[in-house]
Amino acid sequence: MEKFTTIQVKLKGTIARIYLNRPNVRNAFNNQMIEELNEAFNLVEEQYHHRALIIRGNGPVFSAGADLNWMKSTVDNTYEQNIEETKQLQDLFENLYNLPVPTISIVHGACIGGANGLAAASDIVLAEQNTQFRFSEVRIGLVPATIAPFILRRTGQYAAKYYMLTGKIFRSDEALRIGMADAAGSMESLDTELDIILKELHQNSPRAMRNTKKLINEITRSSEDDQIRAKTIGAIARARTSKEGQEGMRAFLEKRKPWWLQDEYSDTGESS
Repeated sequence: MEKFTTIQVKLKGTIARIYLNRPNVRNAFNNQMIEELNEAFNLVEEQYHHRALIIRGNGPVFSAGADLNWMKSTVDNTYEQNIEETKQLQDLFENLYNLPVPTISIVHGACIGGANGLAAASDIVLAEQNTQFRFSEVRIGLVPATIAPFILRRTGQYAAKYYMLTGKIFRSDEALRIGMADAAGSMESLDTELDIILKELHQNSPRAMRNTKKLINEITRSSEDDQIRAKTIGAIARARTSKEGQEGMRAFLEKRKPWWLQDEYSDTGESS
């Protein structure tokens, strides 16, 4: 579809396909990509003949998270501006999570920051071996707020705490262990696994699959979800406008260390 510039959308046949298509910037998110993904999700939902949606990234990585130019444009945003912008990103993940058809993300190379929200909001995640996953927000004074509800549903709180608090890189085998991925291996083996999954889905009643997914989401949906949404949107807006958030983003964009890295790490041992 020619109207999309940051993604490629293929809706012919029973399998819908969306490709993140900014390989020159490692498929990083910006406002336009978020808007186009939301529009593409709406198109998939409107066309009943689809049995599944597959999301992939063109180029060497699935997605490196937020686009640098986009980050630059948000550094001086007010709290209210950050609230409005964050709502769009939150809507993106919620729209994918609530899409009636089964959704499959195939990640490769790297899945950084907000890209993890796209993967975690999918029903099935297939990860190429040695793909690097990272919740990098804490490194630049921010919080992984909008992706947190979807990560927690996949991994549970303690795995989420470990990787969100440390910000360390983990790979496909660890993603598989903690639930961020449902299968990991070579791209060839993942394509075989994908073919098996799609053949299984084609044997199922389309209406039954939609109703089953809706039922699961309704059962697992918390009565406090609306409150959680407000908290996550507010958390990232506060972080972006805080002193440390401002320092972290500016340091990252200026390729320098933030103030909290000016002192070298030292551990003198436990106090007696």
